[in-house]
Amino acid sequence: MSRAQSGCQGGGCGTKEPFLIDAVIRNMVKRNRRNLSAAWIDYKKAFDSVPHTWLKRIHELYKVDCRVRDFLRQCMGQWSTIHCHLGQRMMAAENHVRIRRGIFQGDCVSPIWFCLSLNPLSTLLEGSGRRFQLRKGDTKVTHLFYMDDLKLFASSRSHLMELLNITCDFSNSIGMELGTDKCAILHVEKHNDPFRG
Repeated sequence: MSRAQSGCQGGGCGTKEPFLIDAVIRNMVKRNRRNLSAAWIDYKKAFDSVPHTWLKRIHELYKVDCRVRDFLRQCMGQWSTIHCHLGQRMMAAENHVRIRRGIFQGDCVSPIWFCLSLNPLSTLLEGSGRRFQLRKGDTKVTHLFYMDDLKLFASSRSHLMELLNITCDFSNSIGMELGTDKCAILHVEKHNDPFRG
């Protein structure tokens, strides 16, 4: 699992870690007058929209033990819910609706499985070379994930656009949709101050 994903890291601090990294970046940009381009990405109904074909493919990509893989596939094949109206009996067989997209929430396996389903995106973003460098020779950051909450960091508008294209291409290829009404972009550019030496 990528270190950028702090949603299900063992011994992690949950949302605290990405929040602190984000605060450090904001302070560096403000104090050192550096350029920063950032984007907040929202997936529309993220847990409910991951295609089962992709969830199965993730098992192969990460070489999940075949017994675990078979068990999870068998469970996934039985996922269903009951659609009933007020006053209607719940036992009617025609009310069962098979679930063909999404992943259940509320158990211990689903969050890890979900994070694994987005992990290839982290690999693509990290491999792009488009990073925001904290200090010379220091840590470089391309993105932070907390479960499905994604924030991209770049040193310029054009580099951010490359990261956004990677994100959109990946998301389209696995059949997940961005909630564009909840996405945002920020550009902070240093300006030469003629009154400063």
